[in-house]
Amino acid sequence: MEEIDILKFLIGIALLSYAAYKDLKYREAENWIWLAIAIPGIFFIFLNLDKILLSAISIAISIIIAFFLYAFGMGGADAKAIMAISILNPLPPALSIFHSPQFVFPLTVLINSLLLIIPLPIAFFIYNVMKKNIEFPYCFFGYKIKAENAKNKFVWPMEKNGKKSIFPIKDFDFSSCKGEIWVTPKLPFLIFIAIGYTISYLIGDVLFLFFSK
Repeated sequence: MEEIDILKFLIGIALLSYAAYKDLKYREAENWIWLAIAIPGIFFIFLNLDKILLSAISIAISIIIAFFLYAFGMGGADAKAIMAISILNPLPPALSIFHSPQFVFPLTVLINSLLLIIPLPIAFFIYNVMKKNIEFPYCFFGYKIKAENAKNKFVWPMEKNGKKSIFPIKDFDFSSCKGEIWVTPKLPFLIFIAIGYTISYLIGDVLFLFFSK
């Protein structure tokens, strides 16, 4: 069984790493990646028929969560990554050091991935302190950049017509602005998912580990 888990991990991390690279460079990833992750997963599910019902429940829960998050702003590729992982790894692998009571492995991946984002506001704040751009609370959610440069970057504006917001403003024309404006980066979340997948596979549910002590 551990040999199968190793094979699943190699398939998953190889394709997720490629998807993360595409996300970093282009902020998108091709659909074939998710099929390449999911199709072997179907084969592995039928190798473990005694847990097929539990796997089916995990997949259903994961897909519902992915659709829910997509409806509330999660990127389409990110949602598809969670769905693909749910088919390749619906249940926690035997390789994990720590196991949580919940059996929906993609949820563990998602939670561990989100935990990696927690330090970002601190990083933004330190950067803004160095640049002497201290405006609360915006200095925790983004940084200032010249508007003419922002249109060539993967960023969302955080202000429009002089009004600032900690939430990204979509459908914005940077050419209508002059000077510096607050922006927040379009995070390549597939990078976090790839790292979260690795952590989940080898270590387990970090949040459960933290609260169980």
